This record gives sequence, C-alpha cells and structure tokens, in this order.
Amino acid sequence: MPQAIRSGLQRLTYVAMSLLVAWHTFAMVIGPAPESRITEAARDLAQPYLTFFGLQNPWEFFAPFVGPGYHFSYVIEDKAGDKHSFTPADRLNNLYPTSIWMKDRYTRIMTEPEAYGDAAGAALCLEHASLNPVSVTLLEIEHKDFGPGDLLDGKLPSDAGFSVAKTLRTVTCPGR
Repeated sequence: MPQAIRSGLQRLTYVAMSLLVAWHTFAMVIGPAPESRITEAARDLAQPYLTFFGLQNPWEFFAPFVGPGYHFSYVIEDKAGDKHSFTPADRLNNLYPTSIWMKDRYTRIMTEPEAYGDAAGAALCLEHASLNPVSVTLLEIEHKDFGPGDLLDGKLPSDAGFSVAKTLRTVTCPGR
C-alpha cells in the first residue's frame, strides 16, 4: 500500500476514534444531567446510544449519597460473666481482596442470621476459646449521621446516639 494511502487511513482512523471519544463523553454527561430544555433536546439526540449501552443514570451518578451504613460486631460472654466486644472488620486490611470477602461474609450473617448465625457463633466460640466463652451475641450496628459540627462539639462516631445495636442472635457455645 502506498505511503499516502496509509497515512490517509491513519488520519481517518484517528479522526473517527476522536469523534467516538467526544460522542461518548457527550453522552456520559448528558445522560444523567438534570432536566432542562437544553438537556432534553440533547438527550433526544443521544437516547438510542444511551439506551443501547445502559448509560441512563440519575444525576446522583456523579455524587452519590453514601449513608452511614452498618457493621457486624459481636460480644463474647465468658464464664466469669465479663463481656468482650469485637468488631472483626476493624482487623481487616482493605488492600487485600480477603477484606471484601470477609465483609461480604459479615453482611450475609447480618442479613440472614437464622441461616448463618449458629455456625458463625460456633466458629467465634472456637476462635476465642482462650476467653472460656459461654455465649456469643451477634450484633448489627447501625450508624447514624455524624457531621462536622458533631466533631467540633467533641463527639465521636462511636459515642452513644450515633449508633444503634440490634441483636441478631445469641449462640450458646458448644460444650457449655
């Protein structure tokens, strides 16, 4: 192929790819944009593309609201009646994939305590055998909103009033 034709094809490819990137960027911005006459007209133009690639996201796509959330915790009661609280996710390293797997496990225990609570409780009894556990109480901790004003007032997210504990299940340790 002559050099002039190859050079022309390279330019045409570059222009076509640039147009595709510009069009896709336009669609990504127009798809979730708030309603107005301008965005409505632009959305009509881009609608087939948005529908085909599933790009019809709400405006929150750019800045979603992430609620305070929940976490799994448990309390071990030993033979002496002392209670020891643990939050297993605090020991996880978020840089390892195992943290995702373990958080999914804790979420599963919280969402289906009837199915997974007894097995989880028995495993925690074995894990903390040195404490001579009598029972394990599985908890779901719901976090409440905590803002900058609360921090300036000297409060902490772990203070009473910013979290609510819900007992999921109390498991008697085997052999007790």
